Amino acid sequence: MRNLILILTLIWLASCTKQEAMLSLDEQARTDSLALHVAVLPTWSSLPVFYAEKTGLWDSAKVAVHVMPFEAQMDIDTALINRHAEVATSDLIRALRLYDEQTPVKALLSVSEPLSLVAVKGKRVKQIHQLKERMIAISRLCITDYWCEQFIDSNGVARPDFYRPQVHNIKLRAEMLRTGLMDAALLPEPYSSWAVAAGNVLLRQTSEKDSRLAAWVIRKDAAESPLREEQLSRFMKAWEWAVEEINEGSRDDIVKTILHEEYGLPKEMADTLVFPTLDKGSKPSRDDIEKAVQWLRGKKRLPSRVTADSLLLQ
Repeated sequence: MRNLILILTLIWLASCTKQEAMLSLDEQARTDSLALHVAVLPTWSSLPVFYAEKTGLWDSAKVAVHVMPFEAQMDIDTALINRHAEVATSDLIRALRLYDEQTPVKALLSVSEPLSLVAVKGKRVKQIHQLKERMIAISRLCITDYWCEQFIDSNGVARPDFYRPQVHNIKLRAEMLRTGLMDAALLPEPYSSWAVAAGNVLLRQTSEKDSRLAAWVIRKDAAESPLREEQLSRFMKAWEWAVEEINEGSRDDIVKTILHEEYGLPKEMADTLVFPTLDKGSKPSRDDIEKAVQWLRGKKRLPSRVTADSLLLQ
């Protein structure tokens, strides 16, 4: 009889533990669904998000954020289309094209995202015109495509003379340049600095005076949600704190760890390279959005009924 009571007690305890585990998983799922899902790339303008996660700034701002790292913009587009992400790093050109996928997004913030045209070392390429009939790795119909055209046009050479294979994955694009599989590539920071430090040749780079086409976007339904509006306000507060701390250099050890672990830079590169100052971003400019509109229209790739006003938050 005593053994039977012991067995029944053990069964009851196991049942309670299982129920508690199920409740815990359900609660975790509910908590995760209410968090602000933010899709990021290993680019310079995404660094504040990685930094805020590492340093606990989300907790300081009292906001639940689920960071979703990707290596290609097309995967971020898919996350927005499938409603897996509410906020994402992107650019004004891609944001306009998302309307074609019936996924209206709004431009939340314009940011500085330095892009560089880098030629592989050892091929005696010092000028852009020397890349004629060579391969320049880009991602099409986005800012790397846009700036590649601008750089080529500024040298007075014909675009068809250049081969521009599409390599969506940023890390892969940088690796293909470093290993000589590509003659050149359009690279964001920190990969452009890494490539140049390794002996590759910087041909052209965007500047602070250029159009700010890089942007953070938010799905329209999320922008109109009272819950997301409050989360977004707190997210932006943590973002600004992160930018300030990174620029002050008060926690360089954290930045170096992110560049090594999340971005894949060799530890010695993460420790020694000097990168551009981060900016907090600004309200998207109608003029910059209009440039993206006109560029897509010239390629006949602007979705119907989409205008510069489509991206502006009310």
